[in-house]
Amino acid sequence: MNNQNSDQELVNFLKLNRPNIPEAAPDLELKLLAAIERNDEAETNQNYREKVSLIVSKNRSILPGFPQWAFPPAIAAMLIVFVSSYRLLVPVQLHADEKAHLEAFLVNNWEDVLHDSRSENTSDNSQTDWFNFAVSDNSEPPTTN
Repeated sequence: MNNQNSDQELVNFLKLNRPNIPEAAPDLELKLLAAIERNDEAETNQNYREKVSLIVSKNRSILPGFPQWAFPPAIAAMLIVFVSSYRLLVPVQLHADEKAHLEAFLVNNWEDVLHDSRSENTSDNSQTDWFNFAVSDNSEPPTTN
């Protein structure tokens, strides 16, 4: 029973000492709704800006997965490859005797293809005959300079 008395004393104390409740502003509800709407618009704009900046930052690199800092070294590497391979792109100038030797080789091979002399003598030729270079009387053997 002692517990009920202490509760009643607390209730009486709160009734005696309760503060006065201030009057609510008549347009308080409209102000709250306007503040919530402004906050929602600000969050929407902020989210939109974050999404746009994320998309822009991801698309800064031309190639996906290729970081922006890698472009200058890649360009330098391409220039080095181009300069070093330029020599491969320039055709080699052959001497007159090498040109004549190459021409004789091509003519002899073409004549062998047209006349098909190998099919007639297949039993006489060894397996390595196609390694041999046919030299005509007019051509000279290859020379290394």
